[in-house]
Amino acid sequence: MEPAEAPRSPRVVSAAAVRILFFNEGNLGSHILGQGQLDGALQVGLSCSTGVEARFSGLAPMGRWAHAAATRPIPLLARGNLDLRTLRWHLVQSLRARTQLQRELSGWPADIVHVHSQSIALAMRRMMRRVPVVVSLDTTVRDWWAMPAWRPSQSYAHITIAPSRALERRTLERAALVLAWTGWACRAALREAPGARVIEHHPGIDLERYRPAELRPRTRPRLLFVGGRFAEKGGEDLLAALGDDLGRTVELDLVTPAEVPARPGVRIHRLGPSDPQLLDLQQQADVFCLPSYGDAAPWAVLEAMACGTPVVSTYVGGIPDMLDQGRAGVLIPYGDRQALGEALRSLLEDAPRRTSLAAAATTRCSERYDARRQFTRLLGHLDDHVRGAGPPPISTPA
Repeated sequence: MEPAEAPRSPRVVSAAAVRILFFNEGNLGSHILGQGQLDGALQVGLSCSTGVEARFSGLAPMGRWAHAAATRPIPLLARGNLDLRTLRWHLVQSLRARTQLQRELSGWPADIVHVHSQSIALAMRRMMRRVPVVVSLDTTVRDWWAMPAWRPSQSYAHITIAPSRALERRTLERAALVLAWTGWACRAALREAPGARVIEHHPGIDLERYRPAELRPRTRPRLLFVGGRFAEKGGEDLLAALGDDLGRTVELDLVTPAEVPARPGVRIHRLGPSDPQLLDLQQQADVFCLPSYGDAAPWAVLEAMACGTPVVSTYVGGIPDMLDQGRAGVLIPYGDRQALGEALRSLLEDAPRRTSLAAAATTRCSERYDARRQFTRLLGHLDDHVRGAGPPPISTPA
């Protein structure tokens, strides 16, 4: 799966326009593609706004030496998970981001900077004294580290992320504003940084693109799964839960870069986030299923909701908030293959319930996840800092 390319050129507006620099962490390989979709959502909102001059930038891919410093295991220490790989990753990425952002601001002084996510803002504390920096996040360091998909087993493992959590707390409390994508992330950010100014704000998606479509005739109902990390997203659970039903009573479309053995009733697709074929799959599926072990605020869930496709997912991360605690989708415990199979079969056999869930999901998207409306709200939040007596814009590297 290839990441979507986001426009990087500034938008020309009036001289009095507020100047916003959007700085993005960028996609982290084929398994994490949501960062690119964030820029797309912001661009949708920007296209309908006036009085704003914006530039988009992002962290360049890691070079060989940076990648080695961030990820190479340290012999002996690595065996006990004591080589501080989380801290090393955060330090390398945030120092690289600070250098690149300073370069951007020296050539294009912005009134305010929007940074996603906090993991690349950990070295920007001094910069935040000179220009307002708004930090966007979908999860905290601790909550991402504690995801059931990769939670360490050692009793002392939480100590290894303590330095990163300390840097995160300092960063969130220094930021002009923290935008938490879900209520779950908002509560976590306030727990980690009680002195931070945190609000719940999701960037939203393009509801003119992601919308319901009439289902084409088919002989069997169709399920859809979208996930880069196949096992961690619950792909293996899904195959096991469907078992012999695959190819007999139901068909399954898998959108993943992972190698999945061929079997009856399963179609495998290699598609990027903006691929029209992916949108068609999202609109034509009878049910979207993401039985994930590790997710914060997955775009795939939101896109299926906007397309009016009923969602079955897990009590992981911010997914329950997105699905309105089960009122706009079906929630099951992660790892429970029996519950997964029962939920899918029950939903496929109950057309009125699918219709009801689809209506609840599209209504929720209209109210909370419309990129155009969310961008207008974002501008209101940013204006509080740009128009107030805040610190002056930075014009030279710190």
